[in-house]
Amino acid sequence: MTDSLHETDLCGRFLLAMPGMGDPRFERSVIYMLAHDEEGAMGFIINQPADGLTLGDIASNLPDNVASTGLRNLPVFVGGPVQSEHGFVLHSDDYPSTDTAQFDERLPVRVTQSLEVLIDAARAKGPSHMRLLLGYAGWGPGQLEGEIQENAWLACDADLEAIFTADPGALYEKCIAALGVDLALLSARGGEA
Repeated sequence: MTDSLHETDLCGRFLLAMPGMGDPRFERSVIYMLAHDEEGAMGFIINQPADGLTLGDIASNLPDNVASTGLRNLPVFVGGPVQSEHGFVLHSDDYPSTDTAQFDERLPVRVTQSLEVLIDAARAKGPSHMRLLLGYAGWGPGQLEGEIQENAWLACDADLEAIFTADPGALYEKCIAALGVDLALLSARGGEA
């Protein structure tokens, strides 16, 4: 691992899975990175809907004021393979709550596992943007840097609009196009300088 890879802060950026990375769980995935430091890295895949599942499908114990609103139709996304049985709400930081975690003050998002955000959203007092996710993507110390060196990921800038896009199916291609990269010319093999 080179020093420049170790010093690169991917927090607040997108990771894009390279073609042929070899792990079908991440095929054509866009991961929004919430943490990246010497202790490891963590983020959410934000462009993979969970086979048409909605909040109403996965949460049988919704409070009545949530279940009786359109929130029950909110789509659920595959957030990653770690703790995939746990639900998370990624939301814009315009919703301050003691039950939400802000990983880094530079980020325009927060994360919660509390129903409070859904109850407040049902009362039109919730965040302006939110995404329901099952699981997350995580890496141990140095693991992500090794995968980047092996050409498994590309990084690009992220913004709030892209994180919560209404067309998540087109996000991967949009990010690749913004980088000016032709997928047909990408190699799945890394090199050494």
